[in-house]
Amino acid sequence: MPNTAIIVGIQAYPELPPALQGPKNDAQRFFEWVTTHGGVAVADAHLILDDDPPAPTAVNAHPTAEVIKYLFDLLEEEAQHSPDGRAGERLYLYLSGHGFGQSLTDASLLMANATKNRTRHHVPGRPWADHFFANGYFKEVLLFLDCCRERYSTATLNGPGTTIPAVPPAGARCFYGFAAKYGKLAVERNIDGKIGGVFTATLLDALNGGAAEEDGRVTGETLKAYLYENMKGFLSPADLANKDIAKEPDLYCEPPENQFVIANVQPTKFNVTIPLPAGSEASDRQLFGEANGKKYTKIDSRPADGTLEWKLPLLRGTYQLIVNGDSWVVTVKGRGMTDVAKP
Repeated sequence: MPNTAIIVGIQAYPELPPALQGPKNDAQRFFEWVTTHGGVAVADAHLILDDDPPAPTAVNAHPTAEVIKYLFDLLEEEAQHSPDGRAGERLYLYLSGHGFGQSLTDASLLMANATKNRTRHHVPGRPWADHFFANGYFKEVLLFLDCCRERYSTATLNGPGTTIPAVPPAGARCFYGFAAKYGKLAVERNIDGKIGGVFTATLLDALNGGAAEEDGRVTGETLKAYLYENMKGFLSPADLANKDIAKEPDLYCEPPENQFVIANVQPTKFNVTIPLPAGSEASDRQLFGEANGKKYTKIDSRPADGTLEWKLPLLRGTYQLIVNGDSWVVTVKGRGMTDVAKP
């Protein structure tokens, strides 16, 4: 059965500040990834963007929640009429734009026709993801929300309307990723020459190989680790000092996390610079780590070159640096982020 993706990017909100510049870029980039590496055919990937040119008033702005809920209805209808009760193998839900947090465990994307007084125009992420997951409509459900989780209140959530929780079938898996923890702000920044959300930039880095094991597998475990470690790398010093801006995402993966294979891609080797201990300019150096399924093997060795830096490409992971018979732990997190510490 086919995989399906519903991808929403809204940045033109006629009556809901502040102005956004990144959601369309982010949605289009996620669409490109999901149709090349995510196992979704172009015909089964629904890319939903806001009006171009933007609507002058919120009451006439699109997309509305009804557009998204119509697609949800179609998937539910397909599942209920299929012999095995499923609409497909995997469902991706990607939502980017303005949002709010209605609880400690969820966030909602505000639609283009929302205003400060009409927050009822929204799509909550987790109730819908849980609906497709728990009812077994898809074997795997992945939800990604790149939006703020400010504490809004709304009388009624635009959820699936079910009150009795279903039990996921055996073997079902899910991964839910929110750009911010409850009450925190998600931000967009200029990354690689384009404005985009820091969560989505980190997510796509991970899915394109940054979070891949040596064999190319991106699992729930490695994706969580990469997102936690690297999102703050796109933030400015001012962002890091701002208590309201999210420094880490909020993530959940159905256990066992290491058995949920999200993608198989070419692992990314990061060009890292390892600072060497003072006084080791004239010393040879060796690096050990995991390779070819072996936990401890020599990755590289270099003769002394008169410097206190060692530049080389490495996969994300933990390594042991040996210099002058002394040992140091080198942790490569992503995009050149490297920690060196005594064990």
